[in-house]
Amino acid sequence: MAKYTPSEAKQWAREHIVKCTNAPTTPFNADFSLDKEGLAFNVNKYAEVGLYGLMTGGNMAEAWNMTPTEWYEYTEICAKANNGRMMLTSVVLDPSPFTVVEKANVLDGLGYDLLEVINPVLQLRSDDDIFGYFKYLNDNQPLAIALYNTATAGVVLNHGLVNRLADLEKVVVIKNGLGNPADTIAMRKMCGDRIVVTEPNEAFFLWDAAAHGAQALYGTLEVVMFGEKREKLWQLMDLALAGKVDEAIPVFHELEPLRNLLGEVFMAPLFGRNVYNLAPIKYWMELLGYKMGVCRPPLAAQASEQDKARIREVLLQEGIITESDVARAA
Repeated sequence: MAKYTPSEAKQWAREHIVKCTNAPTTPFNADFSLDKEGLAFNVNKYAEVGLYGLMTGGNMAEAWNMTPTEWYEYTEICAKANNGRMMLTSVVLDPSPFTVVEKANVLDGLGYDLLEVINPVLQLRSDDDIFGYFKYLNDNQPLAIALYNTATAGVVLNHGLVNRLADLEKVVVIKNGLGNPADTIAMRKMCGDRIVVTEPNEAFFLWDAAAHGAQALYGTLEVVMFGEKREKLWQLMDLALAGKVDEAIPVFHELEPLRNLLGEVFMAPLFGRNVYNLAPIKYWMELLGYKMGVCRPPLAAQASEQDKARIREVLLQEGIITESDVARAA
C-alpha cells in the first residue's frame, strides 16, 4: 500500500525525493533471456553500497524491450531483492492509461513508492489530451506520479502544461531531462512550490543546489558507476545543499574524469547522434563487479573495443578498479 494518502503525496515527495536515485541497466544472458539471479544480485549490491533510491523499468533498464511477462517478473524480483531498503520508483512506458493503472496496482502491492510515466507516445499531442491522460492516472491508481520530460518520452511537455499538471494531487516530481539546465531553473521557479523539479545532470548539481533550490539527483547513474568515488559524490552533494560552494569545488574537480567518461561513452552519443549506447554502461558496471551481460537487439550486444579500452583506462587511472577486475570482466 502507498505510504501516503493522496493529500499527503506532495509533502511526502518533498521529504523523500532527496539524495540520489539511480536508474541502472538490466542484466541479460548471452541468449538474451533475463538474468534473474544477476538482477537480484545487483539490486542487493545497490542497497549495500548505500544507494538511496532505485529506479526500475525505464529506458536504461531496456524495459521497452521486455515482454509483458518479463516486465512483471523483473519488477517483482527488484522489489523482493530490495526488501524495503531503497526508495523504489518504477517507470512505465505504456501508452494506454488502462495498462498504466493495471501496472500501478501491481507496483503498489509490491511496495513501490512512485510511478514514473512516459509521456503519451501515440495519438495524444494536444495539451488538453495529455492533461487528460495524466488526470485519469491521478484519479484511478494509488501511487504518486513522476513526470519524465525528455525527447525520448513521446512528446516534450511545455511549461504551461507542466504548470497545469503540477496542480494534480498525485503529480509530485518531474525529471526534466532536456539537457538544458536553464529550462529546469525556469520550471522550478514556475511550479517548484507544488512539485519537486529535478535536473538529471550531476555536473550541474553543485550550482543547481547552491543557487537554485535543487534537492536531489533523480534517475541518474553516478552512485553505482563512480565506484568507491561515490563517497566523494555524496560529499559534493552535502556541501552543495549547504551552500558551501568554495569547499565543494575541489571535490567537484576530483570527480571530473569519471563525469567526463560517462559523458563521452553515453551522453555524447545520446544527445549528439540519438544513440542509446547502453553496452559501454554494462561493461563499466561489469568492471565494478555487477552482473550485466549483453544488451538485447536491436542494440549492440557488447561495447566496442575502443569504448572498452577507454573505460578501462580511466577507471584504472582513477583507482576505481584494478587489473584483477579487468581480468574478471574479460
